[in-house]
Amino acid sequence: MAAASRLETAHGSWQLHRYPQRAGEQLQAWCGADLLLMDAALERGAAPSLVVNDEHGALCVALQPQQLWTDSALAALATAANLQANSCSPVAVIWSTQAPSCAEGPVVLRVPKQSAYFEHQLATLHDVMPVGAELICAGMDKHLSPATAATIARYFGHVERHRGARKARVFTAIREAGSTIEPPLNPSYYCPPLDCELTGSPNVFSASSLDIGSRFLIENLPALNPAHRVADLACGNGVLGLCAKQLGLASEVHFFDESAMAVASARANWQALYPGETAHFLHGDGLLNSETKFDLILCNPPFHLGHSVDDFAGRRLLMQSRERLSENGVLVLVANRHLPYARLLNAHFRNTAILAENRKFRIWQAESVA
Repeated sequence: MAAASRLETAHGSWQLHRYPQRAGEQLQAWCGADLLLMDAALERGAAPSLVVNDEHGALCVALQPQQLWTDSALAALATAANLQANSCSPVAVIWSTQAPSCAEGPVVLRVPKQSAYFEHQLATLHDVMPVGAELICAGMDKHLSPATAATIARYFGHVERHRGARKARVFTAIREAGSTIEPPLNPSYYCPPLDCELTGSPNVFSASSLDIGSRFLIENLPALNPAHRVADLACGNGVLGLCAKQLGLASEVHFFDESAMAVASARANWQALYPGETAHFLHGDGLLNSETKFDLILCNPPFHLGHSVDDFAGRRLLMQSRERLSENGVLVLVANRHLPYARLLNAHFRNTAILAENRKFRIWQAESVA
C-alpha cells in the first residue's frame, strides 16, 4: 500500500493519497495549479459553492465545497477517500452528464485536458452561476493552451490573467448578466465498420474520429469465436462492443468506463443502433463493481493517468479482467507495441498469444486461468 503524502500549506495540513494507490508511488495527489486555486479561494474567505475537475481530492479537502463536478469515477473515489482520511464532511458529487447547481460562493475549476470539454463546462457554468459569482480557474503551464484566457472570455467576458507561480497560472472572471450561451455541439463521426454516425461527448477519448488502435482491433474481430457475454472495457463511445454485436460475436454486451460521458455516449450509440435491445452500462472503476463473468473481454486500455503517460491504468484493467473472465473466457486487447504487457499476461493468463500486429500496435489474446 502506498504511503500518503502530507500537504503542508499556510492554510492547513492534510494527508492525501492518489487513486488508484500503488506501492512506491512517486507522484503527489496535488499539483501547483491546485495550490494556486487553494490560495485564491481561501483568500476570499468564502467556501466555494463548487469545485470542478478535482483529480485526487486535494481541492475538496482543503476548500470543503458544497459540490464536486467531475466526469471521473476515479477522481470521485479519490476525493471520498481523502475526505474521510482527513475527517472532512462528504462532498456531493455531480457527474459531468448533469448540470451542477451554484450558490453565491466562487466556483473553483482545474482546467481539463480536453479543450472541447473545457468549453462545455464554461458554457454550462455561465448558465448556472448567479450574476456576480466568481470563477477561479487554474492549470499547469505545460498543459494550458495559449488560448485559455480567450476561451474563458468567450463565455464570461472580461478575464483577469494572474501572475504565474509554481509552474501554474490562475485566471479569474465574474459572471455578468447576459443571455444563455449554447455549448459546442457534441462531436460525431462516420464509423465505416458500423456504416453509421457515432456520437460522443466532449470528454470522451477519440470522440471525433475512430482511433487507429480500435480500428486495428475491429479489423481482427472476425478471427474471434462467438461469445455469449462480452465486456467492452474502457469503452469510450462503445465502438468495440457495438462492432462485436454487429458481427454476431456477442449476444449480451456490457460497457464499462470510468468516464460518465463515455458511458452516456456508449448508451446513446447503442440505443441508436439497437433500439429496444438491452445492453448493460456501468460507470465506475473498471470491472471492480461487477459480479458478472465474461466469455470475452475487449479492451483498448488507456496509457495515461490524467496528464501523465503511465500504463498503470491499463495494467489494473488487465488484472481486473483476470478476475472477471469465465471458465475458458478470453481477453483481447490492443496496445502500443512498446507497452510491456507480455510479462503480465504470461504470469496471470493462459495461452497468451499475439493475434495480430502492425508497425504501431499488437493485439494480445489471453485465456482465463480458471
